[in-house]
Amino acid sequence: MFKALTNTIILLILLLFNTALFTWCVNQLDWDKTKPEKILIANVQAKSIIKPITKQVITQRPIRPSKYIAPSAHKGQSIGNLNLQFKSTSTKFEVKERSKLEKLLKDLDINSSNSVSIFSGSVTSENNISAPQISKLRVQTVARVIYPYTQTVKMFYRPSIKEGTVIVEFFKPTEKY
Repeated sequence: MFKALTNTIILLILLLFNTALFTWCVNQLDWDKTKPEKILIANVQAKSIIKPITKQVITQRPIRPSKYIAPSAHKGQSIGNLNLQFKSTSTKFEVKERSKLEKLLKDLDINSSNSVSIFSGSVTSENNISAPQISKLRVQTVARVIYPYTQTVKMFYRPSIKEGTVIVEFFKPTEKY
């Protein structure tokens, strides 16, 4: 029995040696080839004759010239605020509310050195589930009107504010030393 066991072990070792030798021979035959190229799924690559054209982007400038450097944060004194009313699930301005905002922007002489904070409250949609997306869209609508006057606008979501109300608060410019 011992002889059969040793013969089996020797046979397994010879088998492993033969497979290793065979693998080495196959690898030696492949050495003369260069590294394999990356093959695409499709053999054809599209080539464009037309080169890409760069477009010049004109940045939006404020309506009024800047007298001060715009503050990095709202640290100035509040010079005024305005409460705007929206319909229940509407994100668009009413004409009356928009004209009220534009009149206040001109009366306060808002320019790029001023800063603005916009606060919006919660909006209940179907089944009394709050919809902060509608509130966010309202604030963005107000910010689009303010942006030509000053680009320093901060937006806040306050669920405690009465439904349908957006509060716009204007700040004096802060001088940097």
